[in-house]
Amino acid sequence: MEIVIGAVPRVGQPGKKVETRGAYVEARVLNIRPPRRRRDRVPGQVDRRGKNSSQDPAAGRVMVLMVPEGYNIPKDIDSGNYRVFLRFVQKRSQ
Repeated sequence: MEIVIGAVPRVGQPGKKVETRGAYVEARVLNIRPPRRRRDRVPGQVDRRGKNSSQDPAAGRVMVLMVPEGYNIPKDIDSGNYRVFLRFVQKRSQ
């Protein structure tokens, strides 16, 4: 057994970052555009998209965000296993 009081952390590789639930990530809006339009199929044209492709909601908006601290984003964010919540806060004029 080793009992050490007031010791400094050991030298070595840093430990893994622990993801905190509900962590906030600040981002900057780069672009906002309307959703993709729903196209009528031309008779005889084959739909090349898979059956799993979803259509954008008609009242939706597509936002392109830039996150300066990219390490705060989970590595598997594109897996579809996450929900993202946005909170808009106005910048304070200085």
